[in-house]
Amino acid sequence: MKEWDHITDLLVVGSGGGGMTAALIAKDHGLDALVIEKANVYGGSTAMSGGSVWVPNNHLMQQAGLQDSPEEALAYLISITAGKVPEDRLRAYLAAAPAMLSYLEKHSHVKFQMVPGYSDYYPDVSGARPGGGRTIEAAPFNARRLGHMRRYLRPLPHQARLFGRMMATAYDAHLMLDSSLRGRFRAAAIFAAYFLNPARSLASTDTRLTLGNALSARLYLSLEDRGVPLWLNTGARHLILDKGRVIGLEANRAGRTIRIRADKGVVLAAGGFARNRAMRDKYQRQPISSAWTVACPENTGDAIQMGLEAGGTLDLMDDAWWMPTSLVPGEEMPNMIIVERSLPGSIVVNAAGKRFTNEAAAYIDVVKDQYARHWDGENSVPAYLIMDRRFRRRYPTSPMLPGFTPKKYVRSGYLKVADTLEGLAQQCDIDPAGLVAEVTRFNRYAASGSDPEFGRGARSIDRYYGDPAVRPNACLAPLDRPPYYAIELWPGDLGTKGGLVTDAQARVLRQDGSPIEGLYATGNCAASVMGHTYAGAGATIGPSMVFGYVAALHASRP
Repeated sequence: MKEWDHITDLLVVGSGGGGMTAALIAKDHGLDALVIEKANVYGGSTAMSGGSVWVPNNHLMQQAGLQDSPEEALAYLISITAGKVPEDRLRAYLAAAPAMLSYLEKHSHVKFQMVPGYSDYYPDVSGARPGGGRTIEAAPFNARRLGHMRRYLRPLPHQARLFGRMMATAYDAHLMLDSSLRGRFRAAAIFAAYFLNPARSLASTDTRLTLGNALSARLYLSLEDRGVPLWLNTGARHLILDKGRVIGLEANRAGRTIRIRADKGVVLAAGGFARNRAMRDKYQRQPISSAWTVACPENTGDAIQMGLEAGGTLDLMDDAWWMPTSLVPGEEMPNMIIVERSLPGSIVVNAAGKRFTNEAAAYIDVVKDQYARHWDGENSVPAYLIMDRRFRRRYPTSPMLPGFTPKKYVRSGYLKVADTLEGLAQQCDIDPAGLVAEVTRFNRYAASGSDPEFGRGARSIDRYYGDPAVRPNACLAPLDRPPYYAIELWPGDLGTKGGLVTDAQARVLRQDGSPIEGLYATGNCAASVMGHTYAGAGATIGPSMVFGYVAALHASRP
């Protein structure tokens, strides 16, 4: 057997935002780069995501006249991470993030746009930006520019495409929640732009890529321009070390074992372990299930296991990027429950019929509250999203468009419907008296415009997905128009956030704190720079790309 099947400078494992950014930067700094991807499509979790990045003090903010500073962002991160993340990593992120963003916009096809008003997730914390600006999203992209490689781009989830076809930006989706006449005109304009463009509406899928598809496509085309190869169907198996330094890895490419030498190092960017039931059972508290996650099927912890074998250490393995999800019959992926929790006229309760959280809070906190109440002895897994007829008429609910309730969801039991709250409770195994009492209490709060128990609608992040046409609180309306509806909510996630411990240069560390030479990690296979928290929308992809950028710069040093 020959010693090496392929030789490169920097080998990147995974084709998500972090991996492709690392390869792009490495190439621009004089290195040969190779990206390998286990799946038969590229883009990883990034392609399936909202395509936003959280970058404080970015140049788009400055152009829009929004004030920010590294000092304020650092104060915010130090506060919310509560000592869990070394300050030098936080500083490294805040220094590199705006530099990476500017570089990509100047030297590649990667372009971003503002998401006006998208608040940080903890707007009351010192250093936060309640008015938004730090979250930006990939600009829409014409899929036809990808040529034949369009078919290999990992598609957006069905839920993220209107009518299963049309793509909208994150800001478009936000605007369409406004139930006023103004909001309806905005929605009509967005739909008209799609249906009046035959290149979009007559294609099998929308040719105007948005969200994570736009970001992944822009990164891929930038690699293609540079001649950086991306091998699909190539799964990494084992790192190869020489005297403690990583010099390459063994992979399976289309059923054949190959050895790849990496003279400047290996960047692990292959996602977390959300789809590995054994690892979840080992590291995370029950109840937990890989069936509740919306992570890529390929996120089985391969990179984490390889890093462990090479001498790395782990952190945050009990945690995830939590997200309430619902299991829709006939769909491969669970549906994320995001806007439904904030919009007025819904509540989330447990089996006792009691609320346990500010439904409009950051999704990571809603699930943490769900687990906390469950572990305290009050059955909260699953929880239930309760709505009335007015809510269903005005707003989307998981796969259902406003005012349209396919009978198949009722027949399958996915959507429970009853003329009374007591009848709905019986269908869901909820305590009827508890549910009636809770809805009665909540309706009083809605009438007053204030939620004294959980503060729903009091913060800017709550109201972002509320309905501005509803006053005085965009997140509160009574549930008093039968019939009533319910769907189950499970403690799902976008992916796990625990993994290999890295330093400010994205180098994988041993238990004693020393770096493993030639080994870097970013994204969900690395313990998150966000610790146990979630700074704002894009705080998953943002750090993944930033530390991919940092790793490539470090590897390219003389």
